[in-house]
Amino acid sequence: MQATIIGIDGGMGQWMKNHLTGLGYTVTGFDERKEDHPSIISKADLVVVSVPIPVTSEIIMKTLKHMKPGACLMEIASLKSGVHETLVEASKLGFNVLCVHPMFGPSATNPENKTVAIIPVKDVASEIKLTRKIFPSTSIEKIEAEQHDRLMSIILSLPYLVNMAIAGCLVEEDQGLLRRLSGTSFLLQYVLAQSIVQEKTELVETLIGGNKFLEETSNRFIENLIQLQEKAGTNEFQRLHSTITDSLSRDPDSGVFSVMRMEAYESIRGLLSNCTEQNHSR
Repeated sequence: MQATIIGIDGGMGQWMKNHLTGLGYTVTGFDERKEDHPSIISKADLVVVSVPIPVTSEIIMKTLKHMKPGACLMEIASLKSGVHETLVEASKLGFNVLCVHPMFGPSATNPENKTVAIIPVKDVASEIKLTRKIFPSTSIEKIEAEQHDRLMSIILSLPYLVNMAIAGCLVEEDQGLLRRLSGTSFLLQYVLAQSIVQEKTELVETLIGGNKFLEETSNRFIENLIQLQEKAGTNEFQRLHSTITDSLSRDPDSGVFSVMRMEAYESIRGLLSNCTEQNHSR
């Protein structure tokens, strides 16, 4: 079996290359900017589109022209608005397509026990079956395109927005002093903010500006923020805190999160200490 990855030089492109190679595929890359010949696509049994979200639909339409009969095109974009519609149109023309979202990044060394979201295009049963073959050790979660992007506004877009805003509050601060004084909550938050601001600008901007549901989600966040500030010091704060706590306690694992936070803190503190020692020894 042969696979071609469009966007093979990117983080997820490299991850897919290693993953598919491990499954026995012969993997090649295609990049029209490098003047690669379209025959690379026409030989593939599986074509993976792993490009920036804003150009995904355009790349899909260009790619379909060169695919051989029976081959499958799979795209892995983090947002599906527009992309899913393109795949639906492609399926009406007789193309085999998969619309999936691996719920992990290129740093994942092993996809086992991780989740891949599949957004049905035409034949959900056969699409799930093929997804299981490509991601055999993962959990497959079926979800519609609209619901996917709405939830991604909470899972992806909001954390990026909030952490960019938090990072903006640190610009004029002594970050070394902040780290030395940091306790559990701030250190975990600081590591998350640092990792997010170091992502490519194009990705951050797309996740913040490209999700049509983020405006509603961020407005809810701002309303909650204002309400928490206004209710602090009043009898209403306890009621508000209880309402939020009771809601989140519906998660059956909620009781272990405090322990997990401390374990994560100790782990990160140890890793940072090792990094500091290595930097001082250079």
